[in-house]
Amino acid sequence: MLLEKLSNCIGPSGYEEEIRNVIKEELYTFTDNVTVDRMGNVIVHSDDNDNSSPKIMIASHMDERGLIITAYNDDGTLKFSTLGKMEKGALPCKTVLIGNKKVHGVIGIKPIHLQDKSERNKNISYDDMCIDIGASSKNECKKTVSLGDFVVFDNSFSDFGDNLVKGKALDNRIGCSILLELLREKCECNLYGVFYVQGNIDKRGIYTAAYNVKPDIMIDLDTINSTDGEGVPEYLKTNELTGGPVIPFNMEESIFNRDIVKSIRNKADTMGIAYKKSISTKDTSKLKPVRLPINNCKTAAVLIPCKHMDYNISMCSLMDYESTLTLVKSYLSDL
Repeated sequence: MLLEKLSNCIGPSGYEEEIRNVIKEELYTFTDNVTVDRMGNVIVHSDDNDNSSPKIMIASHMDERGLIITAYNDDGTLKFSTLGKMEKGALPCKTVLIGNKKVHGVIGIKPIHLQDKSERNKNISYDDMCIDIGASSKNECKKTVSLGDFVVFDNSFSDFGDNLVKGKALDNRIGCSILLELLREKCECNLYGVFYVQGNIDKRGIYTAAYNVKPDIMIDLDTINSTDGEGVPEYLKTNELTGGPVIPFNMEESIFNRDIVKSIRNKADTMGIAYKKSISTKDTSKLKPVRLPINNCKTAAVLIPCKHMDYNISMCSLMDYESTLTLVKSYLSDL
């Protein structure tokens, strides 16, 4: 399964080499029109298209949330910082892989039975945590791990429940998988597919790619935190799993082009594809969404709900995957 292959790849923000190479391998099975810009974005121009027609750019970020090693402790453990937004409270006791050597480690904190009352009652900070790789000293640790090595979570993809999947990096390998399928089917429009870097760090890669492509229309194919779950008020349940993609008019700091959004929604209505019109106002999964006044580019977003997105493992619905693929493919066929 393509999504499984992508999910299991390593590629935190700024260290996208492995996932980029896998995506390129997939692309080269059906096209040679593949370039990589100086920032590391993969840009694909569809074959057999009309170059005189408007440029359509579909973009998905290929990086995942991760950590970076920042210091050695005298006892052989490691300090770290984050690459992308994470929930600190979910990190302790998680297994990780460090660097290209894929050194195994465990994120630890002071044992609960040794914490005093004030320590147990306070919120966990990154300063309270370290990564244990089984080294007994700083010198031993230095032989295996270097400062600046990336860290990813040691989780594997699997399906479960009713058409659900779980795994690491579903934000946004699910978007990358859909984009690969779209490009493989060779939509009859002037289509540029972009797999961009550092999507979890203010979406940095998409700006560089857009300046290179200079699209007329740009659609960000990404994930969004699902709002189903225990204790969520009904008014916040705006994008649940299996409810279809989210097609918003606005998102955090962005207001998308109303004509493009309406045309995508109208296509979904015509095809009977379920979708959501808005996102929760409390969602902060994407701190700085796309704002592209480049070449008068019109922007929109199609977002796949993803549960537990800010944690070490997340969940998505294959029904939402198929609905999003069908919708975007049909929308492109009308351009």
